[in-house]
Amino acid sequence: MEVVIDAPYDEVVRRLPRALGRLERLDAGSCRLVASTGNPWWYAEQLVAIPAPYRIVGGVELRHCAHVVGRRLMEAGEL
Repeated sequence: MEVVIDAPYDEVVRRLPRALGRLERLDAGSCRLVASTGNPWWYAEQLVAIPAPYRIVGGVELRHCAHVVGRRLMEAGEL
């Protein structure tokens, strides 16, 4: 799986648990998280805690799980 995070590496590395994968600097304003998991539902829920915009660029199953989790969060916020 691969996730691109739109925040500087130095900000993300302090907040991201190491158990989520290897964090790599892309440029001054973004970084990449590379990982594998046997539980994409758990992983999608963990990504929600990242305090920056991010894109799942690798991992079809993770994208699906993130979509469902995101829909559930949006529905929870409806009045």
